Amino acid sequence: MYLENYTTMKKCLLTAFLMVFFTGAFAQPGVLDQTFGVGGKVISPFPSTTSMGFAIAQQSDGKLIISHGSDDPAHYLGGELIRMNINGSIDTSYHGEANGYVIYSLTLQQDQKLLAICHQPIYYPSGGTYDWDSTFLIRFNTNGKIDRSFGVNGKYFLYKTQYYPAVTNIIIRPNGKILIGYSISSDLRLYQFFTNGTLDSSFGINGFIDVPNSFSYNSEYGLNTQKIFGIALSSDEHIYIGGANRNQLTNTETVTFMRYSSSGLFDTTYGNNGYADANFGSKNFYFEALALTSNNNGVITGHFYDSLNYRQIALICFDSTGVLNNNFGVGGKVFPILGTIDNHTTSINILKNGKIVIGGHGGGGTSYPVNDDFYLLKYNFDGSLDSLFGIKGIVQTDVSNIDICNASLIQNDGKIVLLGYTYTSYYPLIAVVRYDSTERAKYNSLIVSTFFDKNSNGIKDVNETTFPFGKLVATKLGIDTIVFNFSGQRTEVYLDSGSYTTKYFPYLTYHNVIPATHVTSNTTFFHTDSVTFAVQPIPGQRDASVLLIPYGSAKPGFQNNHHIAYENNGTDTVANGTIQLIKSNKLNFNNATPTPLLISGDTLTWNISNLKPLNTGYILLNFTVKSPPTVNIGDTIQSTVTITSNKPDLTPADNTSTVKQIVRGSYDPNDKTESHGGKISTLQVANGEYLQYTIRFQNTGNDTAFNVYIRDTLDNKLDWNTMQILTASHSYQMTMNDGNKCLFTLRNINLVDSTNNEPGSHGYIVYKVKPKATVALGDTIKNTAAIYFDYNLPVHTNTETTLIISEVLPLRLLSFTAKKENKTNRLSWTTTNEINVDHFEIERSNNGREFNKIGNTKANSTTQTNSYQYSDAVAPNTPLWGAGGLLYYRIKIVDKDGKFEYSPIRMISNNTDGQISIYPNPARDMVTVTHPSTNIVAQLQITDMNGRILRRATVATSTVQINMNVKGLPAGKYNITWSNGLISHTQALVIE
Repeated sequence: MYLENYTTMKKCLLTAFLMVFFTGAFAQPGVLDQTFGVGGKVISPFPSTTSMGFAIAQQSDGKLIISHGSDDPAHYLGGELIRMNINGSIDTSYHGEANGYVIYSLTLQQDQKLLAICHQPIYYPSGGTYDWDSTFLIRFNTNGKIDRSFGVNGKYFLYKTQYYPAVTNIIIRPNGKILIGYSISSDLRLYQFFTNGTLDSSFGINGFIDVPNSFSYNSEYGLNTQKIFGIALSSDEHIYIGGANRNQLTNTETVTFMRYSSSGLFDTTYGNNGYADANFGSKNFYFEALALTSNNNGVITGHFYDSLNYRQIALICFDSTGVLNNNFGVGGKVFPILGTIDNHTTSINILKNGKIVIGGHGGGGTSYPVNDDFYLLKYNFDGSLDSLFGIKGIVQTDVSNIDICNASLIQNDGKIVLLGYTYTSYYPLIAVVRYDSTERAKYNSLIVSTFFDKNSNGIKDVNETTFPFGKLVATKLGIDTIVFNFSGQRTEVYLDSGSYTTKYFPYLTYHNVIPATHVTSNTTFFHTDSVTFAVQPIPGQRDASVLLIPYGSAKPGFQNNHHIAYENNGTDTVANGTIQLIKSNKLNFNNATPTPLLISGDTLTWNISNLKPLNTGYILLNFTVKSPPTVNIGDTIQSTVTITSNKPDLTPADNTSTVKQIVRGSYDPNDKTESHGGKISTLQVANGEYLQYTIRFQNTGNDTAFNVYIRDTLDNKLDWNTMQILTASHSYQMTMNDGNKCLFTLRNINLVDSTNNEPGSHGYIVYKVKPKATVALGDTIKNTAAIYFDYNLPVHTNTETTLIISEVLPLRLLSFTAKKENKTNRLSWTTTNEINVDHFEIERSNNGREFNKIGNTKANSTTQTNSYQYSDAVAPNTPLWGAGGLLYYRIKIVDKDGKFEYSPIRMISNNTDGQISIYPNPARDMVTVTHPSTNIVAQLQITDMNGRILRRATVATSTVQINMNVKGLPAGKYNITWSNGLISHTQALVIE
């Protein structure tokens, strides 16, 4: 009965979330400090063979003082104070003079003297049993002997009781005064002592405060038990008191938090007339411990019974004003996923970085025997489990058979100590476990790296780089899957015991991966394995892509910056290409880097050349949103960028990127936006279109942010398996847990604050993900991100909402080309999803600015791919040709409702042979190149047969001939290419 009562009464924490994660697995040792005891554990190191650990304190030199004994009067075994060395061995020079007291609370003063609240049992010879008698506040010297100068002969008598004793923690105030809390029969009392152990009569009334009768007996353990409450002291020396209040009428309990001034006056400005309450409805909440964050948020931990009568953890957080903190969990509360498992808390600590650590035990049922383990849980500032710690925020340690945790301690070096006891037989043995201070619990490590194996020899050569476009998946057969979005750098992945199969998946299917799989098997822990995936190109894959990324919100009259990111996703070099941006007419163009080769109305054009596989280029754009009444709040700004190259593209869908922005009156620099402007149609979803999200962040503090963490939970209506990271402002690592919980880690980016360098204080992450095919008309997809700058509280972005609508999908222009064929200029274009399109108007210009309609083509108005052609007969050397012998074409796409938009502009040259001429050819020293005239600057370059640029020259707008020096080029075949960004001509050159 003794064992059953105590395992029932003393059970600690584990959320039922653990049951889901650890099903089928055994307990992990976590980050056990291997320098402590045996493998991080110390079991029964003391003279007596039977004992429980109750309270713990740390000296300034790192040694631990521990109280232990038995608190059951029927089986009283005495109490002891001992001191442990840093390595967990017993310090035999310490002689704890506990004299049989059972000690439940320990605190060290600045002078390293030890304060303890002790209960003294009394023996009844007639019955041969023990019961409780008196409770004292006692002080011990640094050698473990009672300090007789304190109180009366080393003690202050608190109360004589036969009830189960109740105390709170001991607090040492900055001036050395001592605060303790104690329950006396049906009352609660807060005492303040001078350092000599006498009551401070200036505090409250004659040195104590009778706390209002707001806290109930902990009836979970029967009638003759303690009232449960706790105290904490803020940096401004306000005293916080918390506990659980039972409503006798409804038989339910409410968490209550109160605040007193430093002198002991009840603070009615806090909460609701002095009380902060959290109601749990029909759930009975059993208080265990409380703590204060650096900004005076009060965090309480405890447990309640679920519908299956199992204990479940709960966390409650009040803000500094006494109101439930809506940035914590759901409405200030955190509940677990219910499961058939008992969980119990015993302690709560706030780390220096502000994160919350809870110590306890759990894992068994409500009846004997149980199989409890020690547990540590680490929570972030927002109430979510810290996935960087342990496995999904949890560390589980199997000390022996039945493990009960009573106390925890955060050491000065950040290491975490749990104290309690374990059963290897009928009687308990004291147990002390210490954990390393590392952020993540290292179970088994898998070191993963990738590289772009250009020559497919399976060896990472000097000129071969990482391959950044993929996803790593480690699967534990039958138990768990870890999805890890991977940027290619050498990365350590933390795995449980058992067998994992790891695969690397490039986003696109243009590469083979060697090896196809890697198997890691470990029956124990602290092993390291490694694998390098060689990503080998499949030759001849052509795929250029482009992204338009808004780098700020749209506000009338303010700057609105964008980036264009273009890259070669394929395995074949893009020799020549064009990027065209059709900006919104609601934007004024200011400048761009690099400068456009051509600006025609709202169309900006750049040329690209020699874009190697996996290479990326950027164009920085600076606009200003036009002011009212031209642009007003609520308007939509839409801009589109297109990339074309000199050869067919395998995935034309990513050759165009459109961004819609809603004009807002104000904005936060830390926000989340989606490129569809809040709406996506069912047809777009059916066609597999992605949602493109941009998370922006800015360091608006007053110092550099060394690390940035972004937590983003994907909506359940998104297909998480389709997620791809497109680009980021800084190097990053992204992990995905539980399918949809994403953590972006940007370490050591040294993000400067906006006061010292506003342009350099910004950053962004861009990714895309598809909606599930099952989304229905009227559904909304919602996403919010939380941004952490170092260890500050999170900055929450707006909630970005996308509505599923039935609106017809606008036409998508897949391609548009213009070629000169003899005396005819032939235009060709391909479209898809043109249900709402009525017709196409063909327009021509001889200067690229003013256009005239020259033809009309009826649209097919289908969702399929449609191809069109239009021929414009223009004789050579007629006045229709513009300066430099150029003509410009565009297509006006007109919808059935009269709305329209324009295609990119295409240009044709009146050069009769469509080529350039070279003389002499073959050549030795100098060649003369005759080329078309143009009204924009052109480029002339000589390349070898591998596409390497060997000579380059800039051609002025008025020139039609240029000399190029070829002296020094080895004999062989070369190409000379003339390009003005819209058209290009190439001729072969032979060097003798």
